[in-house]
Amino acid sequence: MGQIILPEECCVNLMEKWINKIHYGYCENIIPELPDESIDLVITSPPYNVENPYDLYQDNKGHQEFIAWLTGIFALLKYKMVTGGRVCINIADAKNGAVPTHSDIIQFMTKELRYLMKSTIIWDKSQIGNRTSWGSWKSPSNPSFPTPFEYILIFANEDQKREGKKELITVSEEEFIQNSLALWTFPSEQSMAKYGHPAMFPLELPYRLIQQLSYKDDVVADIFSGIGTTCLAAAMLDRRWFGIEMSGNYVRRSVRRIRNYTDQIRLFR
Repeated sequence: MGQIILPEECCVNLMEKWINKIHYGYCENIIPELPDESIDLVITSPPYNVENPYDLYQDNKGHQEFIAWLTGIFALLKYKMVTGGRVCINIADAKNGAVPTHSDIIQFMTKELRYLMKSTIIWDKSQIGNRTSWGSWKSPSNPSFPTPFEYILIFANEDQKREGKKELITVSEEEFIQNSLALWTFPSEQSMAKYGHPAMFPLELPYRLIQQLSYKDDVVADIFSGIGTTCLAAAMLDRRWFGIEMSGNYVRRSVRRIRNYTDQIRLFR
């Protein structure tokens, strides 16, 4: 008599080739290959469309083209999320807030793709920014408003609630209280020159989100993984993880970065 494999066990088996790896390629090509209903948490920061000098990606699409491109990607992702799975998108508005990218993302995620809005966190980066960008200096004719903050948009798939085993909760009481306030204040990444990436978020950002929104052994993914910060945070917190990245250069640097951490852990255990 053959072995009976339950659907959730089948999904686990299919995920094994994806887990704890950075996958090289375009996310719109790779996401369809993932098993359905296999991801618990996505934390990602897509290109901001503000002409950042990425390794390969040209960060200068027309705004409507950019929004349509993102809509297509998150439409593909929806089928790969478990019920109650969360998608966290870190984004900033362009042109000192004059291009409301975060608002457009909320619109297509909730109206077109039917994700559920869970929260909007304001990330105060504790920096002054470009204080010479005044617009019309000392005049109300056309002043500029530089934005030393970014958004972390949190969506749920199909259900706001996601049950899990109590023994798999890793967030402490102090962390939970701190993270539950939707205004997070910590500095931006200071090591971008070291890693050769122009738009990294700091480790604290995915670390907080993973603690607040997932259980131990959950599958955490970053579909624009860059230098692998989300994946590193997931590895530190005993989650299963994977990233997708179009730059071979960034993939290699990510792998080295995460391997350095995991090698140290093995050495001192």
